[in-house]
Amino acid sequence: MNEHTASFALRVRKDQCIGCGMCADACAYGAIRMAEYPEIDPYKCRLCGSCVQACPSEALALNEPETQTQISGGTSKSIWVLAETEADGTLSAVTKELLGKAAVLAEKLHQDVEALLIGSESDAAVSSLAAYGAQRIHLAGHPSLASFIEENYARAAVRVIRECRPDILLVGATPRGRGLSARIAALLQTGLTADCTELDIDTETGLLQQIRPAFGGNLMATIATPAHRPQMASVRPGVMKAREANPALKGECIRHDLSDFKCDGRIRLLDEVLETAGGDSLGNSRIVVGVGRGVKKKETVEHICQWAKRLGAAVAGSRAAVEAGLIDAHLQVGQTGQTIAPDLYIAIGISGQIQHTAGIAGAKRIIAINPDKTAPIFNVADYGWAVPVEEALPQLMAVQV
Repeated sequence: MNEHTASFALRVRKDQCIGCGMCADACAYGAIRMAEYPEIDPYKCRLCGSCVQACPSEALALNEPETQTQISGGTSKSIWVLAETEADGTLSAVTKELLGKAAVLAEKLHQDVEALLIGSESDAAVSSLAAYGAQRIHLAGHPSLASFIEENYARAAVRVIRECRPDILLVGATPRGRGLSARIAALLQTGLTADCTELDIDTETGLLQQIRPAFGGNLMATIATPAHRPQMASVRPGVMKAREANPALKGECIRHDLSDFKCDGRIRLLDEVLETAGGDSLGNSRIVVGVGRGVKKKETVEHICQWAKRLGAAVAGSRAAVEAGLIDAHLQVGQTGQTIAPDLYIAIGISGQIQHTAGIAGAKRIIAINPDKTAPIFNVADYGWAVPVEEALPQLMAVQV
């Protein structure tokens, strides 16, 4: 038994094992190899319990996770934000948004706001975390964390979290944060509500209310984590409001000793390539032009891009437009894409299904251009123009801006 299986949730009671091998036969993931006793590969095992049910001598058992009663005495009264930085070391927009929301939640719970920064110890990021409201900044640095590898970051985060035991942990639902938050939750054996669009505190229980769209966006589900800590939620970028930075604020900086940190030996970094997407970032654009499947032609999309450039706008797309090859996948907006909150969103050829409008709920103004007068997009638009895009575009191009 190695260092990983010694504390693994699935245990073998050797005094009861009869060596029949039925557990290995029952495992659909090939995680059990029979020797003198069953040998469990923790990296393949999914803790499904099939082997436990198949064992005739009850020699396999799953450990029960800790309950709230077991850990409540050691849980600190603090709300943590898992910080994310950009390629240049500056703080990401979603981290600023989460700090703003954490401050609101902390006021209701009379708790502190703290941030966890892994890998990077950039002075700019640390200063920004304090300026946006982090009262304490936990730094987890190690040479093996210089590059983002999800497995290593999760191990480092879990180590610090187990040491400090925050009550709540908020993570940005970014391409990086989605996978990382899931790994952290699994290692901590706590719950995670992904892609939240709102957070609140239950005044009676003090529990975090994690609110997200469910059933294709047809209703909003409110989820709580009463029995495990930390209460974890990942939050879509662009749905929370960041507070104004206050450079005068100073946060306490805590450096955690990771000198003996061991990275995941299964992963080896071969190369890193910085991908640059053309145009302005959707999250930072005041005006966004959305392209839908109703546009039909790539040539028309090129004309829309030219018009958007004149407006100083970024170009995005619906899922249907991405699947049709009209817009790049990294520019998709909606429930399965990015969430944006521009001053103005112009939807061209977009029908307006709930999966798309969930991503533009924060827009201050919405203009819809669609030949179908009954399209759902007109129900959320402030202004509508029921004409084909081929008719509308020449008139838009002719307007001097």
